[in-house]
Amino acid sequence: MKATPRKRRTAPGETVVITPNATFSSDLLTPEEERELLASFWDCKIELVKVLIRHFPKLRSHKPPLEPWPMAQFIRDYCDDDVRRVSAVRRVHDRYVHYKHRLASANIRLAAHVAKRFRHHALGYSDLLQEAVCGLMQAIDRFDVSHGTRLATYATWWIRQTLQIAVARQSHLVSLSPHHLQELGLLQQESEALAHGGKHLPSPQELASRTGSSLEHLTHLQTATRTPVSLNAVLDDDSDFKLTEAMPDNESQVVRENSEKQEALGFLMENLRPRERKVLDLRFGLTGHGTHSLRQIGHLLRISKERVRQIQNRALEKLRASAERVGWEPNLLLE
Repeated sequence: MKATPRKRRTAPGETVVITPNATFSSDLLTPEEERELLASFWDCKIELVKVLIRHFPKLRSHKPPLEPWPMAQFIRDYCDDDVRRVSAVRRVHDRYVHYKHRLASANIRLAAHVAKRFRHHALGYSDLLQEAVCGLMQAIDRFDVSHGTRLATYATWWIRQTLQIAVARQSHLVSLSPHHLQELGLLQQESEALAHGGKHLPSPQELASRTGSSLEHLTHLQTATRTPVSLNAVLDDDSDFKLTEAMPDNESQVVRENSEKQEALGFLMENLRPRERKVLDLRFGLTGHGTHSLRQIGHLLRISKERVRQIQNRALEKLRASAERVGWEPNLLLE
């Protein structure tokens, strides 16, 4: 049987040749292989920053500190397509991408495992997996080689944090913070515990006392995360009756109320004198010709402004007295 040749691992300073369609294995790395790959990635990151500054002296003022995350941000901001046209920069950047993608491929199963824990939320699994990979890539950029932990231990927190933010932003119509999402999780756990223990659905007061939140905050949180209902939703599977047909027509109701008010006001104004009806009509625009001031009405009727006020007040008193006799609300007549 012919033996398969063992792949030679790349030394930290050795040049890696990357093909345009390179694929990366998702095989797990041993602790020794991971430390060696992380060291190579760190050395490549330092070399890439130095090459960028050497070929582009104007970037010297933006030189990042010797820390993983600032250096990754520096590379992301300044190593664009135009900069990578320089062959020296392109070669180092290809190695940088190769190491980073190899680390991500070796931990892709971790991202998928953490993403499965969030499947009970509204986001699809493909979206969750994409967000988990983004968290994994950020963890690789932030990881410090001097840490004594495995990359998977460090990356788990960043993957979970990224997923929590994504779920909080996209699962509900109202944008929620990760803190509110944790409160919802605790609320659901307490609700299930009370339901299984007492064999009844817990009341809002019981949930508030168990979670340590106020009843007002609990009600506000439940209202914000309530599942939206379409107005075109069918109320019964056996019929085509939609929710929109069960909603009142507020516009028609307002028109009907205004019509009733006009009719009631016209009935009561029949008991007024012609001048009193004229003053109220001009003052409040009852016939649709607009309102007038006391001075304008006095000029039209050739009487003083004070006399117009007296006629107006006497007419309104008569209307209120008539409305009380028939049992109507007098304050609704001239709204």
